[in-house]
Amino acid sequence: MKDNFALVFDIGSLKLRAIVAKNGLNNTFNIRGYKEYEYDGFYQGDFIMPEKLSLLFEQVITDLDASPSKELNKVYIGVPAEFSSVMRTDVTINFGMRRKVKQADIDSLYYMASEKAKNSAVEVVSVSPISYNLDDGRITFDPLGEIASNITANLSVVYADKKIIDLFNNIVAGLGFESVEYLSEPLAQALYIIPKERREDLTLLIDVGDLTTSISFVKGNGLYALTSFSRGGGFITNDLAEAFDLSMNEADKLKRQIVLSLKGRPNDCYELSADVGKTIKIPLTSANEVVSYRIDELAEVIAKCVQMNTREYLTYLPVYLTGAGITKIKGGRDYLGKGLGRNVSYGLPPLPGKDKPELASIFSLLSAALNGK
Repeated sequence: MKDNFALVFDIGSLKLRAIVAKNGLNNTFNIRGYKEYEYDGFYQGDFIMPEKLSLLFEQVITDLDASPSKELNKVYIGVPAEFSSVMRTDVTINFGMRRKVKQADIDSLYYMASEKAKNSAVEVVSVSPISYNLDDGRITFDPLGEIASNITANLSVVYADKKIIDLFNNIVAGLGFESVEYLSEPLAQALYIIPKERREDLTLLIDVGDLTTSISFVKGNGLYALTSFSRGGGFITNDLAEAFDLSMNEADKLKRQIVLSLKGRPNDCYELSADVGKTIKIPLTSANEVVSYRIDELAEVIAKCVQMNTREYLTYLPVYLTGAGITKIKGGRDYLGKGLGRNVSYGLPPLPGKDKPELASIFSLLSAALNGK
């Protein structure tokens, strides 16, 4: 797979991205084609116009010149957090004697976990390790070659809703590809964006899109917990449109001007060109308050998730932010960090010229497709 091209789809809440690429030099990618499309998207766990997806996928294949071939016979589709769930489980193997842990032992643990996790309403997308416990009490993230008489794996199982699997299976079958593989989008981001050493302790990954936000707790090579809800940058745009009687296009222009760190005087305004050509003046303080309200709301939800998924309020919890919902707002990341009482870092793809938080999902999925992570 490492020498072949991969066709990868990133299913966003309002944009669909597709890329054809293979591994390049020095951990880069050789990109043959990349496209992104605005579409009806999904909301609260359902696609708004699912019947249009087949035509959109056909358009992607045409635009990227990515018809099925010997070199390109498989499709990779990222499963968004909103269609996913996570279960943690412990599985144990007894060897009967002390010996080295082999790859076959680890594979058996994964198989046991996936069998244990089977459910008719969902499909297992991935099984990945949070940590391993050896019989002498040691905890390790890589047990291969360790000496033990038994090993217990704390594993993370990521599910996808069966309905999304069935939907895309039918679409891909109609395109003529031999197979399709589903990748967990939040897991792919966690493994690609967050440095390995940071994942030895619990780490938080927040992906704020247009209509959806995912909150992933990451440890080792797995998702410790996952939450998603239907709120994102598009809600901020809508709030601005309602508050100042703007069109969605005008509200989007205003959002791009917002600087949350500015403390305006009473007469300070943002100025923007209206759809009809005239200039509109919007009070700076009022506009900033509208945006701040939504980010405060998001910070409250994240803080509750931290309390629910940790035994105590962790003072040290690295936080990474991806997606375009907040990162495109000047001062948005810092304002979110202030609300959480934590430093927030951008989650950036480690790629020259592509190191932007809004590109984290597509390049994370590409890395997972090409490198099996």
